[in-house]
Amino acid sequence: MPLRPVRPSPSFGWIAAAIMVALFGAIVVGWRQRERDVAATAIAVVRAPTIPVARIPPLPEARPTTVAPVAANVAAAHLRTVYPLLSDVTITCRDDRCTLSATIRPVTGQADLDRRQEMLLGGLAAALAADGYRLAVPFQMDEVADNLFHIRASVTPR
Repeated sequence: MPLRPVRPSPSFGWIAAAIMVALFGAIVVGWRQRERDVAATAIAVVRAPTIPVARIPPLPEARPTTVAPVAANVAAAHLRTVYPLLSDVTITCRDDRCTLSATIRPVTGQADLDRRQEMLLGGLAAALAADGYRLAVPFQMDEVADNLFHIRASVTPR
């Protein structure tokens, strides 16, 4: 019985061609890479005129602006003006510690409620800071009647 010759599959030729193209590409890339790695042997010296550097004078140191504390009764009157919901506002001082005491009247509408919230969330501290006082937080707030609050806070002159 005669033996038939073994024929390679038709895709074998395509695979061999792809491998040869890949090897050729790798050789070309490597050859070009070697050309780039050749070091330059010439050095050029260029003389250019120096550019004068502008001298900028230093800025003066920024000093925080401090407000001299006003009299306690003036600060209390200012609080009553800024926040009309406050009544019975008193600021009493002993040595370098002061105490703020005030009553927050009941709100009558949404505008008063918003104004009270603004006052309690930093407006009171900002108004006191404008008069030269620092409000210590947290402060004490008690409900003495239905929607009627009394606040007591420690205040220090700056």
